[in-house]
Amino acid sequence: MMFRFAVNPRWPDLPNCSGLLHGFPRAYSVSDYRTTLSIKTVRRGSAWYETPQGRYLVTPDTFLVLNEGQHYSMEVNAASNTETFCPFFQPGFVQAGEFCERLYPMRGSVADAIRSFGKVPLEDAFYDLAGALLVLRGDVRKESDSFPGLRASTREEMYRRLYRARDFLYSCYGEPLSVADAAQIAAMSPFHFQRMFKNAFGISPMQFLQRRRLQIARDLLVATEDDVTSICLSVGFESLGSFSALFKRAFGVPPSGIRRIREAAVQQPL
Repeated sequence: MMFRFAVNPRWPDLPNCSGLLHGFPRAYSVSDYRTTLSIKTVRRGSAWYETPQGRYLVTPDTFLVLNEGQHYSMEVNAASNTETFCPFFQPGFVQAGEFCERLYPMRGSVADAIRSFGKVPLEDAFYDLAGALLVLRGDVRKESDSFPGLRASTREEMYRRLYRARDFLYSCYGEPLSVADAAQIAAMSPFHFQRMFKNAFGISPMQFLQRRRLQIARDLLVATEDDVTSICLSVGFESLGSFSALFKRAFGVPPSGIRRIREAAVQQPL
């Protein structure tokens, strides 16, 4: 088979090559596109992706793997100053079965391969990325083997369902969420989901969500001028008092203290 490689090919040509789509900040959306095997990343900002399986917020510290034949929609808000960076693989280029559709942390050999684009020849970058994906697939198989279930197929299904719910909590932190909401995403009863989630990740679903909200709040306090109340509400907390108490317990200082530390650092003479 003849393989072709391109940067920002035309949409009709994309299924017939391994193409890198590199987009710069602007309002952008895609509706119900049937993809080849692809990796969704952003260099800065964020992008929402939705498939029949889940909703995913892709940020610079994550990447999303979508399998060949998957339908997805995506949306980028111009105000988010997002720069997308998405490799698509020509069918047949990666000889492997399906990958687990989930958000992965931007680290390891896949992250190294993604960062190599523009530093090495385009064809080399795609071969390196394909090899890194196969390693990732093996790592996922090992991790899924540790999940509850007597049969390998049961463990793999449990892995997919729990990560689908975990990605939902990770991405939709600003919404009012409950254990029942996440359990519905995992297609499990709330009681069963609560127990399996904690067994798999060592933390309850609501503890995971709380940590995510607090970390986002901390990032916003450092990076923006938004007031504490606005940040509190934007990350999903309903009470400023409970938010401040939880924040201080997690980081050792109240939200206003993070601001003061940042301002003191800016004013520090060189």
